[in-house]
Amino acid sequence: MKARVLVLIAAVALGGVALWLRAASGAQRSAETRAPTPSQPATADRPATAETATAGQPSAATRLTLGLPRPLEVETLVGGLDTPWDLAWGPDDAIWVSERSGTISRVDPTTGERWMVGEVDAHERGEAGLMGLAFHPDFATAPWVYAAHSYRAGRSIQNRLVRMRFDGTSLGEAEVLLDEIPGQGNHNGSRLAIGADRLLYMTTGDASEGSNAHDLGSLAGKILRLTLEGRPAPDGPFGSAVFSFGHRNPQGLVFHPNGGLYSAEHGPGTDDEINRIRAGGDYGWPEVRGVCDGASREEERYCREHDVIEALATWTPTVGLAGLDVYTGSLMPEWEGSLLATSLNGGGLYRLELSEDGETVVERTTIIRGQYGRLRDVLVGPGGEIYVATSNRDGRGRPASDDDRILVIRP
Repeated sequence: MKARVLVLIAAVALGGVALWLRAASGAQRSAETRAPTPSQPATADRPATAETATAGQPSAATRLTLGLPRPLEVETLVGGLDTPWDLAWGPDDAIWVSERSGTISRVDPTTGERWMVGEVDAHERGEAGLMGLAFHPDFATAPWVYAAHSYRAGRSIQNRLVRMRFDGTSLGEAEVLLDEIPGQGNHNGSRLAIGADRLLYMTTGDASEGSNAHDLGSLAGKILRLTLEGRPAPDGPFGSAVFSFGHRNPQGLVFHPNGGLYSAEHGPGTDDEINRIRAGGDYGWPEVRGVCDGASREEERYCREHDVIEALATWTPTVGLAGLDVYTGSLMPEWEGSLLATSLNGGGLYRLELSEDGETVVERTTIIRGQYGRLRDVLVGPGGEIYVATSNRDGRGRPASDDDRILVIRP
């Protein structure tokens, strides 16, 4: 039976604005490595007053003054998962979920019934394991499911892209499309998205080595653009699979109806980022964090000498941005076209309203802050309902008895 939790959000005037703050401290640890604690500083857009519950153990009724126009109901769709990483709406109208240990399942979005359809030979250590999922655009005739996962290569960790054929019941053997992507216990990426151009986009982390991000000969610290067979897309900006560079650890990736490609990226202690991705774009890491604001001489010099694409929004202190989706649907039409992002360390679900041209974040509000622990991914269903995956069993959270869970949010 679904565990119901009501989140009644008091309607107040919408006044949240996107704030870009940079911490004075030189903290270098990724937000992914820190579990939320009661004493942790609030982010700039955190509500002034909120009754928060223990991470992973929400209270039966929580009132939050979040400036939203109506009450929202949150309930558990399915529990008992082990570190779900990606939620993807399948062509079969099921929610497909990857778990970091290697399991891929289908979940009925109405009943929460779950069926395991396959298992990938993923190497799980730290942040490494099974990550992103995507579907062939002609799934009815080419039922390929794409996945990104880590694997052992001698004493090191590497990442690869695979695809598996779905027969209506289970997934077949994994076919390797691209491998030898540098990996590590931390900073592996890796989210997948297929564009209207019928190309596959894949985020990769810098494998905990910042210099990888600017090395155009390395596949780490990049957003890759590939054919559906895993080859470098034609007419790439660098004549390779590299589409953009200068990324630290992008874990969110989504195409917007406006045609733009957006990513969510972990910062090193300051400046988690939301970026709009451009072909050939330089996003600055490791010299630049967030925006070119002269925070260091190295950053100032790099920004002066290079055409850096600055983040649309940043969080300082970092909250561990992870999943990213676009709100579309009739349940909350006032949110149409907004980005939704989840965070791990912050335990947050955020809404970012974009300008008409999609080049600016004009408002940022918090929907959830800490009541459910670490939040890995967000998925908007075709009707406008919102699904969120917790990540409290990833070794850095405080799991409740029914964690990890997929939550569903609706008015």
